[in-house]
Amino acid sequence: MSALSTRHRSYNSVEQAAWFLVWFTLPFSLKLSGASIILATMVILFSYARKPFRPDRRKLLYLLPPVLFFLWHAKEVTGNQPFLPAWKETEQMLSFLVIPLLFALTRITKEKFTIAAMWGLVPALLICGAVMLGAAGYRFALSGNWNEFTYHTLGKPFRMGAIYFSFYLLFALFKLDDPAWLPNRPGLKIYIGIALLFLLLLSASKLFIGLGIPLLAWHNRQFIQQLLTTRKKLSAVLLILVLLGLVPFLKRVQFLAHPDIDMVGSTNFKDCPEPNGLNLRLIFIRFGKEILDEQHAWISGVGMNRSHPLLNEKIVQYGMYTGTRDGSDTGYLNYNFHDQFMETLVKTGIPGLVILLAILTIFAIQCRERLFTPKIFLWIVAGFFLTESVLGRQAGIVFFCLIMFACFTREEPIAQSNER
Repeated sequence: MSALSTRHRSYNSVEQAAWFLVWFTLPFSLKLSGASIILATMVILFSYARKPFRPDRRKLLYLLPPVLFFLWHAKEVTGNQPFLPAWKETEQMLSFLVIPLLFALTRITKEKFTIAAMWGLVPALLICGAVMLGAAGYRFALSGNWNEFTYHTLGKPFRMGAIYFSFYLLFALFKLDDPAWLPNRPGLKIYIGIALLFLLLLSASKLFIGLGIPLLAWHNRQFIQQLLTTRKKLSAVLLILVLLGLVPFLKRVQFLAHPDIDMVGSTNFKDCPEPNGLNLRLIFIRFGKEILDEQHAWISGVGMNRSHPLLNEKIVQYGMYTGTRDGSDTGYLNYNFHDQFMETLVKTGIPGLVILLAILTIFAIQCRERLFTPKIFLWIVAGFFLTESVLGRQAGIVFFCLIMFACFTREEPIAQSNER
């Protein structure tokens, strides 16, 4: 019995280390993140092969939507499309097959997974943030431009982009109150939270500040009330920090005073001013609907390889800016739809969109105790999907799968009777 217990602890510690690497490498590099997922796959499959157990049937049922989502994308590989381009696009979606399967087969408990995730993600974000600020400080010394410290410019040292870095930061802030991580160091959590909040205010998009900060405050409302009464000086520092961070945010939402929505229905954009972020997304939604109508693709979708060329045709057709003649600037060409729901609808049709909505619904109906991700964070994900093609990049796909399907982790260690 002692040997069996020791072996269980050994399996769990190795799997915990593998999950730690998955989370730690995520902000640094897509290649390192991919290698970490491959390593975790090997570790978990080896552990399961050495000592199989009966997976929870309910969790296996929840595997169905992500697997269907992958298979619906993979149908292009066996279709009339050129194999290599079709496979390259399909390969990006492998996370919808691999990560849910890993959660179904892993022995790790939710508590140990949380510890691994937070010890991996939080230090990685702090290191990335320090590198970004250092690089921005160097560029500022050369240019004197304060914009070096904000949004896309701040995120230059890493290829994930400021938008995904902000997504990771916001998630880490929502998870800081988890009792499984640093349970006896509330003071340290506060200072980590201040550092992450500072980075978020510098790098975040309008969505993550305008929607994320109020939801974060609501999520931590009891802690904030306690902080206001017990640590007034620290509360004042936090308030000043938020107010300073809102200055660039308020500048970037000034367009809302003059939205100019009428330009969305224009038949020629050559004489129109440059669309703001909201209008650009509405224009692309309009183009997506026209593409689906013209291609008769509401059911099948136009395919992953054809969606962007067809969007480029619309951009040219309606006279949107296409860059300079020397090709140094391509304007709006090769943009994605900047809306994950529309992107999925155009690429995979109504069935693909329904499956994606089913994945979000399954997360929403889970009981709060079973989830790894705070349920309120689903509003952040939905808002992000409305403003960005999140699943168009590996940085978004992997993270989405990690936070959505971690509800598959178990509450208690596997009982001996469940192993075979």
